[in-house]
Amino acid sequence: MKRILTRASLVLAVGALAASGLATPASAATARQSCKSLKGAATLTPGLSTTPHAQTATATATASGCAPASKTGGSGVLHAKLKLPTNSSCQGLAAGKQTIKLSATMTWKNKKTSTMALVAKTGSGSTATVATITGKVTKGLFAARPVTVTIKFAPKAGQNCTPGHPIKNLKITNTKPLVIH
Repeated sequence: MKRILTRASLVLAVGALAASGLATPASAATARQSCKSLKGAATLTPGLSTTPHAQTATATATASGCAPASKTGGSGVLHAKLKLPTNSSCQGLAAGKQTIKLSATMTWKNKKTSTMALVAKTGSGSTATVATITGKVTKGLFAARPVTVTIKFAPKAGQNCTPGHPIKNLKITNTKPLVIH
């Protein structure tokens, strides 16, 4: 009888911990929001050339296939400002291993917003045009939650760093989902 009472007490204690949030089930590690697609473009001014110089850069991308849709409406539009190195050039873009800070705001379909502080790190060699982006939501929906996404970028056709053809526009496509953990 004593064993049955002890086991019942243990079951009740575990149940109470789980209900209070002190014991976290494995399913709690799931994403708060995951968007299958993130597509858009970045604009660089005055544009990358073979001569290193300061740039201003902005990006706009549409997130879609976001779940659970009940939190966001299922999609959103991301606006970002990028802080590029003061000596930005085509050579730097081609070499990769760049670290770029971004400030971004996602306006979800349901009109809620998430402001984010992010860092993009590009690969090298064949992955120089792939960036792994990490950071966190600093304000709004999902505040204090980590963010991850991997994107691939490519210059607009005809923009190839030759004289008169600086890279001013980059096409952005995700290779891994945008996830707010």
